[in-house]
Amino acid sequence: MFHRDVILNDAGKAWDRYKNDPEHFYFPERITVELTNRCNLQCFMCPRNKVEMQSGDMELPLFKKIVDEASLFLPVCLVPFFRGESLLNPQFLEMLSYAGEKGLKPIQCSTNVHFLNPELTRKILDLDIDFISFSIDMNSWRDYEGGRKNPGYEEVFKNIIFFLSEKKARHKLLPEVQVSVVKTEQNADFIKDFVGFWRDKVDRVRIYYAHSLDGKLGHLRDDKEGGGGERKPCLKMLTDMVIYWNGDVALCNHDWHRDMFIGNVKDDSMADIWQSELYNVVRKRQLYNDLADFSPCDNCSHWQMYYKKNYLIGELYEQDKVSTY
Repeated sequence: MFHRDVILNDAGKAWDRYKNDPEHFYFPERITVELTNRCNLQCFMCPRNKVEMQSGDMELPLFKKIVDEASLFLPVCLVPFFRGESLLNPQFLEMLSYAGEKGLKPIQCSTNVHFLNPELTRKILDLDIDFISFSIDMNSWRDYEGGRKNPGYEEVFKNIIFFLSEKKARHKLLPEVQVSVVKTEQNADFIKDFVGFWRDKVDRVRIYYAHSLDGKLGHLRDDKEGGGGERKPCLKMLTDMVIYWNGDVALCNHDWHRDMFIGNVKDDSMADIWQSELYNVVRKRQLYNDLADFSPCDNCSHWQMYYKKNYLIGELYEQDKVSTY
């Protein structure tokens, strides 16, 4: 496979390889699986406010089908969340345990932490996943720091601190722990304090830039945040497959409403969908910048991340360094 570390060293090289040898990209390196699109929060900056969608949870047999096929093409990274709070799927633990047993790695999770009680923390640590991101609502943080009681955030705070203490007590290096927040005009003044509080407690603090606020999925309102410049091909089409809870395949993680039907993994294998003529049409539209009226690609800014040194848009604070991309 054309592994991600090679792609990141030279983004254009990946597309050159695709033009000359498309069969080289025979299976995605990273699979995002939507365990549920239900969420207990209603964050104002979330794209779900702009999108109508039927709610549901992925069923265990479908998840196992996905994992079983991916296990034939290792190494494959698994991202078990998209559009919702994954802990709301009642089979969350069983799903991640199965993926681990089948060799998918790394497994990268994210949660808004509201359901991460001590019992669940212990069970997640037992799974030996590689990465977990605690996504925090900045308005709740601001209330908490300002002395205004916010029971929701107090519980989130306790849940994170317990997770960290339990991980330390077990002498575990993994999962790598990230705390993240979305930077908006409303909370920009509090980012410095937020980073200062968490930086020495977790492995990394990630500041994401708000996108899609104008209803254009994946769009950064200020292109300076992404870097701007002449449009180049987005590499997600060569590396990542995203699967909704019902088995439909999305174009990417900014495709919240699936204008184009690519396939459903209940009916076909991921490999067949990935190698299909339709998927290659999509890739060629990226390659040749034929994106007029092609949602969400036509307005998305996140292609820029693939042409940055460290493959990030936003700010990343680690215990020994600071990076802004």
